[in-house]
Amino acid sequence: MREPEEIEAELVAIAALADDETKFNEIISWCATHPSEVPFAIHLLMRRKSGAAGEK
Repeated sequence: MREPEEIEAELVAIAALADDETKFNEIISWCATHPSEVPFAIHLLMRRKSGAAGEK
């Protein structure tokens, strides 16, 4: 697996896309390119979301 910071940077870049269709296509492409990192990415995004809501 690559460095967590590198994965997070890629996910943040995808999240910053304005067009939802483009964002969706990039997510699918990213998952197909890095299938072993998908569980880590989901965990990372869930942790980030709960942290934004004030939970830990």
